[in-house]
Amino acid sequence: MNCLSFDVGGTTIKYGVINNSYEVIHKDKTPTPKDEEKFIESLSEIIQKNINNISKVSVGMPGYVNVASNKYLYGPHLPFEIDFSKLSNFSDYEFYLDNDGNVAAYCEYFLNYKNKYSNLIMLTFGTGVGGGIISEGRLLRGSGNAGEVGHMLTSNDRDVEGDSGKKGSFETSVAASVWTKKCHELTEKNQDSELAKAFALKNIGSVLFDTTLNLTDQEATVRDEIIQNISNGLLSLFEIFDNEAFVLGGSMSSEPFDLIELIQIDIKNRYKFPSRTFPEVFIASQGEDSGIIGAAALAFDE
Repeated sequence: MNCLSFDVGGTTIKYGVINNSYEVIHKDKTPTPKDEEKFIESLSEIIQKNINNISKVSVGMPGYVNVASNKYLYGPHLPFEIDFSKLSNFSDYEFYLDNDGNVAAYCEYFLNYKNKYSNLIMLTFGTGVGGGIISEGRLLRGSGNAGEVGHMLTSNDRDVEGDSGKKGSFETSVAASVWTKKCHELTEKNQDSELAKAFALKNIGSVLFDTTLNLTDQEATVRDEIIQNISNGLLSLFEIFDNEAFVLGGSMSSEPFDLIELIQIDIKNRYKFPSRTFPEVFIASQGEDSGIIGAAALAFDE
């Protein structure tokens, strides 16, 4: 039987019916509600519409979860608790809950890399930065919520406050929402630049990484700062986990432009690894579907 999977973000909930061959039978999206009651209402309605075609429901959440009690506890982009046992007809299906970065990482590892790597880290760039860590072929959860790499303190920018009052956290300087914000700011300053024209057409922040564009000095400086901050985060993770690969995903994965090449060039220019090899860096193959497929994979695999 199929699994109904939810990939919950701070702005949008993506969901889909996935079969046990990890094929997406149907998918859609809906705005993320802003309180528990409306959230439970929204998911219950979607579940009821699909109840005759599913035996499992699996949810990836953007923050801290308590799997044992079926509760989402807190996240900076969804700052309220959710008790999933309040879902309608909760006992009619098997229920699974995990962090969104974990399910995305598991998706990429399970479908693409399990026969090649044992240690992989995935980062998802969206409203914030999510993460999932595969260590020795298994998801690393720590005491329950390991992998929240977006909250690492990596940036010198102390003006932007992140989760729990942290300033200079990884996601406040490198999230996809930051790329888009920077593009808006640069466009307002120079509406005739190649970047401004490309951004007007695409309306996605990753266009900043299109190396075919002739950037102004200011635009190049902004791009280079974002790339250096991403590289610094990847290097820190590599030093801690000694992983073999990074996978970058999220909303930008459908059009990453030259993000990977820019990261690789920056790391090569600024760092040396005389006795080791820096991990390979890939773009998520499942694009925006990695969250819903990964949630289903966890449900089918357990």
